[in-house]
Amino acid sequence: MPKKPQRRDVLCGGTALLAGGLLGIGAGSRRALANNHPHPHEGSLDYIDPKTYVAGCEVHNHFKGGPRIGGKSQMMAIGKRRYLFTGGQVWDVSEAASPVLINGKAFVGRQVQLAFNKKIGKWILMTGAAPPPTSSKPGAPNGKYDDPGLIDSVLNYRGLRGVRIYDATDPANVTLLSMWSCDQGDPTRAVQTGGGTHRNYYDGGRYAYLDASPDNSFTHMESPVRYYTNCLQIIDLEDPAKPKFVSNWWFPGQRADEKAAYRQWREYGDRSSFTAAHGGFYVPRRVEDGGKYCYCSYGSFGMTVHDVSDPKNPRLVSRWRPPYLPGAIPFHTADVSWLDRGIVIGTAETLNPDCNEPFHDNYVLDMRDVANPKPIAAFGRWATPDAAPYDDFCNKRGRFGTHNPPHLKAPGRRHKSFIGYAAFNAGFQFMDFSDPANPKMDGHFIPASGGTMDNPASFNRVGDGLFVEWDRRLIWAFASTGIYLLSHPSLGKPDFAPRAVSEWSLPGLNAGHDGG
Repeated sequence: MPKKPQRRDVLCGGTALLAGGLLGIGAGSRRALANNHPHPHEGSLDYIDPKTYVAGCEVHNHFKGGPRIGGKSQMMAIGKRRYLFTGGQVWDVSEAASPVLINGKAFVGRQVQLAFNKKIGKWILMTGAAPPPTSSKPGAPNGKYDDPGLIDSVLNYRGLRGVRIYDATDPANVTLLSMWSCDQGDPTRAVQTGGGTHRNYYDGGRYAYLDASPDNSFTHMESPVRYYTNCLQIIDLEDPAKPKFVSNWWFPGQRADEKAAYRQWREYGDRSSFTAAHGGFYVPRRVEDGGKYCYCSYGSFGMTVHDVSDPKNPRLVSRWRPPYLPGAIPFHTADVSWLDRGIVIGTAETLNPDCNEPFHDNYVLDMRDVANPKPIAAFGRWATPDAAPYDDFCNKRGRFGTHNPPHLKAPGRRHKSFIGYAAFNAGFQFMDFSDPANPKMDGHFIPASGGTMDNPASFNRVGDGLFVEWDRRLIWAFASTGIYLLSHPSLGKPDFAPRAVSEWSLPGLNAGHDGG
C-alpha cells in the first residue's frame, strides 16, 4: 500500500501546465452498487472503524432518514419553505436544524432531478430506472465474466428501463405524469430492452439529458459491473406527460454490430475498463436560451464536450482522456459549476473495495478553449486523519475514492473558492479552490462507517452525496448512516431559518417558481 501522504502534499495541484492564470484566478430505481466483494490485504483493518473524525467544519445535526437515503438529492422551494428530495422521501428543511419528513414514499427511483418548468408552472421531478448491475460477489469476483447468470438476470429483468416523470408542485402529494423507456417502446411492458438509465440531467427546460443504454445491442462494456454500455440520449419534455425521443449519441464500437471499431479501442478486451457514459449531458445554459455546449463524463473515454445547438444531431467538439489504467470509472462526474472561471473538474469513482484496482486521480481542466481541454492540476490522494487506526484509506475497508461533488443546481450562487466531495470511506472532504492550479485540503467530516463485517455492502459507501445551499451556507451530507447537516467557516455563518430563494446557481434556473 502507498505511504501515507503528508497533508501539505495532498491536493497539491499536480503539475501546472499553464503559464498564465485561468479566468478569474488570483495569486472546486436501482442503485449501482459496483463491487461489494471485499479484497482485504496485509494492513487492512479486520473490523469496522466506529470513530467519527471532524476537522475544519461543524456538525449541527444527524438524522437517520431511511433505508434508501444516500446518493443524489435535489431541492425545491415554495415561498420560504424548502424541500429536499432524496431516496424516495421529501423532507421539509425550512427549519434546517429540525427537518420534518413530510412524504416518506413520495416517488420511485433514484438519480433524482428536480426543476421548475416555468412554461407549465410546475415543479417537475425525474428519476431513473435500470436493471440490476452485474457486480462481483463471492464465487464470482469478476462479476458477469465469472457468472453468466448475472447477465440473464439483466436480460430478463421485469420493470422500467428509463425514467419516471412526476409533478412535484405539491411536495406532500407527488404525482406520476409519465414514464419513458429508453428503447422508445411501451414503458409499461414487463420486459424491456437495453439497460435503462443511470445518471441524468434536467433543468426545467424543454430537454432532458440521459445516460442510457437504448437497446440490447449496446453490449461492448468491458467493466464487469454492468452488462450494457450506456450512451447519451436526449428526450423532449415540452409536455412532461408525453416525453418524445430526440436523439442518441455514442462512440463507434459500443454496439455489438460495430466490432471493427470496437477492436480499435485501447480498452478492447481488458475486461476492466468502464467503456460507457456515466452521466447525461450537463448543459449549463439551456439550448432554447441560446446555450450551445454540454459536458459529459464518459468513463474511460474521458470528458467530452458536445455542441447540442441542434439537439437532434449532437456533435462531438472535443474530449480529454486521462492515462489508461484499466478499472474503476476514470470520469464519473464532470463538474461544470466552475465554468465561469474556465474550469471543469473531472472526478473518478472507485468500484472495487480495498483498493483492488489502480488509483484514478481527479483532474482540473482548463476549458477556456472548448476544442482543446488542458489539465492544470490533479488532486492526489486524500490524507487520513492523524487519529485514524490506518495510514491510508486503502486499509480502512470499503471503497476509497472521490464520488460526488455538490450538485450543479442549488439555491444561491456557488462559493468562489469552497468545494466539497463525498468520498466513500473517506467520508466528506473539503478543499480551498481559490487557486484551481493548487487546490488545498480544508477539512473533513468522516462519520462512523456503520454496517457489519459480514455485509460488505453496508460499509462500502460511507460518504455518498453532498448538497450545498449556497445562500444559507449549509451542507447536507448523505451517508450510509443517515443525513448530516454541516457548515464550513469558509462559507460564512450558517443560516438555519426559513428563507425565500432569491437566486439559484444557474442563470434562469427555476425562474418563476415563486410566482414572479
